[in-house]
Amino acid sequence: MALSLEIRSGFVYMVESKSKSKSGPISISKTLFFEFPESWIDNQGVREIDEFGSLLAQHLTKNNIREKDCILCINNASIIYRELIIPKIDDKKTPFIVRSEMMNALNLTPDYIMDFIVLEEIQREEDATQLRVLAVAMLESAIESYLQAFKKAKCNVVAIDSATNAIIKLANESKVFTDDDPVIIVDVGNSYLRLYLFENGMYVLSRNARLVSYSEGDKESVIPIVEDNINKMIQFSYTRSKKAVKKIVLMGVDEILPDIQKVLFDSLFVPCDIIQMPSTFISTVGYQTKYVNAFGALIRK
Repeated sequence: MALSLEIRSGFVYMVESKSKSKSGPISISKTLFFEFPESWIDNQGVREIDEFGSLLAQHLTKNNIREKDCILCINNASIIYRELIIPKIDDKKTPFIVRSEMMNALNLTPDYIMDFIVLEEIQREEDATQLRVLAVAMLESAIESYLQAFKKAKCNVVAIDSATNAIIKLANESKVFTDDDPVIIVDVGNSYLRLYLFENGMYVLSRNARLVSYSEGDKESVIPIVEDNINKMIQFSYTRSKKAVKKIVLMGVDEILPDIQKVLFDSLFVPCDIIQMPSTFISTVGYQTKYVNAFGALIRK
């Protein structure tokens, strides 16, 4: 059994799962979400540790979730991203290079914890091989605040993942990419928009935008903002690669996605799909894309 929780700005999305083997399918037995005041969490971590821990414990009890081992997917201002190009050297030395580059590029202090994933190897003409990596950083005190809050709820955090890494893993599992043409994955949140650009099946970059808080009655306010930002990403992608975007893939607030899908197809003439659950998962509770990041965090690579 494992419990995966995505911590967004003002929302927690939770997935309870189990797997009979490391290579077998992951069975999703329960999903739920709850809202909390956005001021409780910021770039410094969990500001209201007792309140957040108590609210989490309340929802775990209310929904009869007894699993204590948790995987956290951080999708808010607590985490910093940076793409880096570094020389390919001994694997043991790479983390030190990443840390040094992150501190220099972002003027970070030594009390940040950093990690990275390798996106691709780049072969230069002079035969020097470089690595394109996606690096992340969080304040050590911010990480500790999450651990304390979950300890309040009697939960044991076994891993912390980033939303971007979760999306990269899930996109590959979902067979989103069928060729080398650019694909845009769009995460429509309750108060934000995140766009991920992939080329040749590899992550290129992401961009964020604020949205008005979504409710069933204000689709007309949200959809034009989504459309405008996707159009800008399409133009950027073409300027970069001279290739047209092959497909747009939607996820996030399920209730509004069909409306966005129709508008995008009618206005941008680009095929637009709602992301499907990959065969890695078996769900007995009904599939909703709002839990996609929590699903991706369950894929351990």
